[in-house]
Amino acid sequence: MSQAFDAWKRTITRGASTRAIAERLDSNGPRIKRHLEESDPPVADTVIELARAYGANPVEGLIAAGLLNRSDVDHAATRDALSAVPMLQLLEEAVARERQAVDRRAPEPERHTDDTHGRRIKRRRIGEGML
Repeated sequence: MSQAFDAWKRTITRGASTRAIAERLDSNGPRIKRHLEESDPPVADTVIELARAYGANPVEGLIAAGLLNRSDVDHAATRDALSAVPMLQLLEEAVARERQAVDRRAPEPERHTDDTHGRRIKRRRIGEGML
């Protein structure tokens, strides 16, 4: 068992014994020991069952067990979130971001002003479009 998973398990169970965890999961000690302590990586179904029994996030348990990595979860969450956004809104956001990128790349125009003695000086527009 990995140190990360062991720490996660100790945290969510508050250091409960294998026997106490088995009782909470309505299971037996040898099964829990085999699935969570002896198996490398721990058995995913049992990790999920453990997390739910203790009110923890099963995804965090699967990550701690090495069964998932954070980028897998982030990718799935992003994909799911984007699928709920209307296509028109996505396109409008893409156009707005492209306009901002173009504006950042464009050189700032120079303007001429007179100083207190009537001399023309060149000044660049700075901060135009900023909040």
